[in-house]
Amino acid sequence: MTHSKRHTSHKKELYYLVCILSVLVILILSFMGPGGYRDLRRARLELQEQRMRVDRLTQENAERMLEIEKLRGDPNALEQYARKKGFGRPDEIIQTLPEKPASGKR
Repeated sequence: MTHSKRHTSHKKELYYLVCILSVLVILILSFMGPGGYRDLRRARLELQEQRMRVDRLTQENAERMLEIEKLRGDPNALEQYARKKGFGRPDEIIQTLPEKPASGKR
C-alpha cells in the first residue's frame, strides 16, 4: 500500500514540475521571443523618436511658412533676404568679406 502511494506522489510531483516548467517557458518566450516585451519596448522607443522627429519637422515647416509669408508681404524682408543671398540693386557694388574663422582654430 505504501508503494502505490509513493507512485501517485511521483506522478503528482511530475505533473507539478511539468506545469511549472511550462509556465516558465511561456514567461521566457513572452519576454524574449518574437513580438515579446523587448520588441514592444523597442517599438515604443522608436515610435517616440519618430513622434519627436515629426514634431520638430512640423515646427520647422511652420517657421518656414511664416518666413515665406513675410517675404511675400514685406518688401524690406524680401530685400534683406536677397542681400543675404548676394543680390543687390543694379547700380550697387557688392563686397563680400571672408567669414571669420571659428574660435580656437588657426
